[in-house]
Amino acid sequence: MNLSGYNVAITGGSGGIGSALATGLIDAGATVFNLDSVKPADQNSNYIAVDLVNEPSVQKAFGQIEKLDAIIVSAGVQLVGSDSKIANVTLETWQRTIDVNMTGAFLSVKYAIPLLIDSGRGSVVLIGSPTGITMEGAGYTAYGASKAGMMGLSRIIAVDYKEVGVRSNVVVPGTMSTPLIKKIWDDPEKGPDLIRRTPLGRMGDPRDLVGIVNWLVSEDSSFATGASYAVDGGMTAR
Repeated sequence: MNLSGYNVAITGGSGGIGSALATGLIDAGATVFNLDSVKPADQNSNYIAVDLVNEPSVQKAFGQIEKLDAIIVSAGVQLVGSDSKIANVTLETWQRTIDVNMTGAFLSVKYAIPLLIDSGRGSVVLIGSPTGITMEGAGYTAYGASKAGMMGLSRIIAVDYKEVGVRSNVVVPGTMSTPLIKKIWDDPEKGPDLIRRTPLGRMGDPRDLVGIVNWLVSEDSSFATGASYAVDGGMTAR
C-alpha cells in the first residue's frame, strides 16, 4: 500500500507494537511523527518527546505538527505482577494504568482532532485488546477496564466527528511477542496457556498488525468507522 503524502502521528512509537507500526508506515511512504518519552535507537521517524499523561506536554507536542492525516494510539502499559483481581488492585496500579491507557489516548486524540479535521481525510486508530471485550481480561482489572474504555472512546469519536471527515477504529491484537507482556510469556505456566487459548497456535508478531493499520490510515478504508478489527489468532472468536 502506498501512503506517500500521508502524515501520521503514533504514540508509543518506540515500543514493541508502536515501533513495528511506525516502521510499516515509513516503509509505505508515510511521514511519521513518533510521540514517546523514549527516543528510538534506529527509526527514520520524526521523534517528538512527550509525557502523554501531561496535558501541556501533549498540547506542545501536537503544536509541532503542521499537517496530520492520521493518529495511531499505541502507547500503553500492562502492570503485570500488580494488576490483579479487583480486591487485590491498589489505587496506584489502577490510576497508573488508566492514566496511560485511557487519559493518554484522550489527550492525544483531543489535540490531534483539529489537525485531522483540516486534513479532510482524518483517521484515528486505537490499539485495543481482547481483554476489553472478552473474558481474557480475567485477573487484569485495571488493564481490561482501560482497554474497554478506550474502545468505547473510539465509537464516540466516530459518531461525533463523522460530519467533518474523521473516522475512528480499533485494532485488537492478540498475544504479541513484545516487552509489554514479557513477564507473562516467560512464565512457564502462563506463556504456554496463552498459546493454547489462541486457535492459530502461536504468538503474534507486531508486524502482523501493519497491514490492517496501514489500510485504516489510508482512504481505501473510507467507509470503515466505529469498528473493531481483531488480529488475534482467533482468540476473540473462541
